[in-house]
Amino acid sequence: MLGTMSSGRFEGKTVIVTGAGQGIGRATALRFAGEGAEVMLVGRGQAALEQTLALVQGGGGRAWTYAADVRESAQVRGMTEAARSRWPRIDVLVNNAGVDDATPFLEITGENWDRVVDTNLKGPFLVSQAVAREMARTGGGVILHTASIDAQGADGSYAAYNASKAGLLGLNRTMAMELAPLGIRCNCVSPGFTHTVMTEKAAGPALMHYLATSFERVPMRRLVKPEEVAAAFAYLASDDASAVTGANLVVDCGLTANLYILETLAGQGSQQEAPPQR
Repeated sequence: MLGTMSSGRFEGKTVIVTGAGQGIGRATALRFAGEGAEVMLVGRGQAALEQTLALVQGGGGRAWTYAADVRESAQVRGMTEAARSRWPRIDVLVNNAGVDDATPFLEITGENWDRVVDTNLKGPFLVSQAVAREMARTGGGVILHTASIDAQGADGSYAAYNASKAGLLGLNRTMAMELAPLGIRCNCVSPGFTHTVMTEKAAGPALMHYLATSFERVPMRRLVKPEEVAAAFAYLASDDASAVTGANLVVDCGLTANLYILETLAGQGSQQEAPPQR
C-alpha cells in the first residue's frame, strides 16, 4: 500500500493519528507514512497499534506507537510531551479515536453517554488544545477531525454518537476561527458508511457483499473505503488546501446528496404519484 503513495508530499513532516489501531485511523496512518511523514500512532490498545506499525514499516514508512486514552487529560499531556521530545514540531494532528453506542434514547445510561461523548468530543478537545499550543509555539500546523454524516441527521438509536459528532463540527468551526491567526488550519472529514472490520463483524458476509457491491440507498452503490477517507485527510493536510479551514468534507459516495423522497414514495405502491421534480 505504501508503495503506491510515493509522492513525498509530506516528506519531513510529523503527524499524530489517534485511533490508529484499525479502520480509518490505520488507513490514515498508512497514507501519511506512504507520502513521507513520520507518524505517531496513538490508541488505547498496544497490540493493535503494533499491527499498524508493522504495516507501515513493512511498506518502508516511519512510525512509532504511543498508548493513551484521549479521554484522560494526564495521558494526553504525556502524549504531547512524548511528541515534543521526539520532534522539533508537530505538523498534523488527526483526531480519529471514536466509539459508538446503539441504545434507544429512553434507555441510554449516563455511563454510556459519558463514554461516547468523552471519547468523541472531549477527546478531540483535549488533544487539539494540547497539540495546538505546540503548533502555535512552533509556527502553525493542521488539525483534522473524523466527524460523521450522522452529525447531519439521525441514524438509528445512536443519540450519544450523533450528538458527539454534531458537537465536533461546532468545535471545529470555533477552533478554525480562533486558531487561523496562529497559522493553524482546522477541518473535519465526515465519512458515510465505511467498509471496516467493525462493519464486517456487525453485518456478516452476505449483507457485506450487498453493501459493498449494490447498496441501493447509496448513489455510488457501495460503501466508502477507509483509504478514501484517508485520502481526504491527506488533501486537507496538504498545501493544496492552504486556504481551507473551518470546513467539513463529506466522503459518503453521495449518500447525503439524496433526500430519498421519490424513492420512498415509489415504494408505497403505484396508487400514489410522486410529486413533480422541479
